[in-house]
Amino acid sequence: MMTFVAILHILVALLLIGLVLIQDSKGGGALGIGGGGGSNSLLGATGAQSLAARMTRWTAVVFAITCISLTLMTASRSKSVLDATDVLPAANPSLEPITAPIEPPAAAPAETAPQQ
Repeated sequence: MMTFVAILHILVALLLIGLVLIQDSKGGGALGIGGGGGSNSLLGATGAQSLAARMTRWTAVVFAITCISLTLMTASRSKSVLDATDVLPAANPSLEPITAPIEPPAAAPAETAPQQ
């Protein structure tokens, strides 16, 4: 299921990128590269804008849903690193606690300046 949602997420992301690039902005979108103020669409000057905007909104909603779904699927699978280790005495009762006193390291001998 996670693989299906991940593939769907990638496809929706690519579709969303394409839809954003297709839309005309005030400065001209990707389809307005050639210049000219004519209509670039088959659906008329305003019909394509509203259709592209509507498709972009729905694609963004599906993208958000797949983002949240992937996050929830991944979060339920992840565990702490400490859950998998056998270092803790509670996880492995055969380990004995360390009771030896910790001694400070021996001090290095002080260097003396050479006498002249």
